[in-house]
Amino acid sequence: MTTQSPSRLRIPFVEHLGIRLTEQSKERASIVLDKRQELLNSWGATHGGVVMTMLDYVMSAAVRGHYGVDGGVLTVDMSGGFMNAGYSSHIHAEGRVLHGGQSTAFCEAEARDEAGKLLAKAIGTFKLLSERK
Repeated sequence: MTTQSPSRLRIPFVEHLGIRLTEQSKERASIVLDKRQELLNSWGATHGGVVMTMLDYVMSAAVRGHYGVDGGVLTVDMSGGFMNAGYSSHIHAEGRVLHGGQSTAFCEAEARDEAGKLLAKAIGTFKLLSERK
């Protein structure tokens, strides 16, 4: 598997949350988020909206890696489910393109704590707006 350098795309909201892209290739994308007080819910776990943002972002990064583009990916549809709360100091997420057509990609993603426990899973449909390289 060849890993490209992470996307040069700037997404201010993702940067604000502190999500870091750690891998992006034709096969998958991976991200990590460090726990911070302002990202927690009332129970002290990472807020579900933050986890859903991670799943959305990692699937879009997987699409960019799959097609070899830096931008131009739009979320068309996304569905997710939560299995466990994220109390660990880091959350990791991985996304994959299950099927990539001419301009539409079907993806899946999982978020896990640092021990590997599954926190949430999502599927999504993404529209490629950029031309392929």
